Amino acid sequence: MRFKNKIALVTGTSSGIGKKIVDQLIKEGCIVIATTRKDAPKKIPKKLEYYKIDVTSQSEWNALSKYIKKKYKKLDILINNAGVRISGDINTTSLDLWNHIINTNLTSIFLGCKHCISLLKKSKNANIVNLASITSIRGVKNMLAYATSKSAMITFTSSLALDLAKNNIRVNAVAPGAVDTKMVWSLKKEINSMKKFNQRMKEAHPIGRIATPQEIANVVIFLAGNESSFITGITLPVDGGRSIR
Repeated sequence: MRFKNKIALVTGTSSGIGKKIVDQLIKEGCIVIATTRKDAPKKIPKKLEYYKIDVTSQSEWNALSKYIKKKYKKLDILINNAGVRISGDINTTSLDLWNHIINTNLTSIFLGCKHCISLLKKSKNANIVNLASITSIRGVKNMLAYATSKSAMITFTSSLALDLAKNNIRVNAVAPGAVDTKMVWSLKKEINSMKKFNQRMKEAHPIGRIATPQEIANVVIFLAGNESSFITGITLPVDGGRSIR
């Protein structure tokens, strides 16, 4: 098993990509702390525990890092997956909405990394993987704050990778195209036509479809493992060819 007895922290795990990442890490022998804003499920695998946290709260991140230090002494993997997708252009995006999206998608990653660095330094081969988006790489209509929050992850990831290389901590990001999760379901509601939605997704992705959460999780797991030991500072598109169209 690739991650036998390694300690991983994954944010945003109640469904979609985050849940699949957690499931895969558990299968690979990892001990996982999964953050959520909801109550934990009743049935939990032996090597999994849930921790309720607001990822935009510095005090709650501080408490979580202290908890991990006391119980596990270190952290091998940090996966920043929590985020929100809310539409809006310059006219419809209020300052409150802008701050909410930036704080949830970007500041939360800064806080997570900041409060977990000391724990990651105690690992021999630590990894951070951030969940960006295809909108990190190219603009998109009516998604001003979301695209901005995700595009900032590219330079955050590469800059942090340079800072932490001396500590043998690799930092990478994954930039998914459309994925069959709640975020895309909200787009379906906006379009209000399954036929138009399916046509739009087919035209946007040269592969001709959207991704499954498992397909994105597979790449996250790859970047978190030893198979990618000579990769750091990149943002890897996993988008069915959307970024090259």
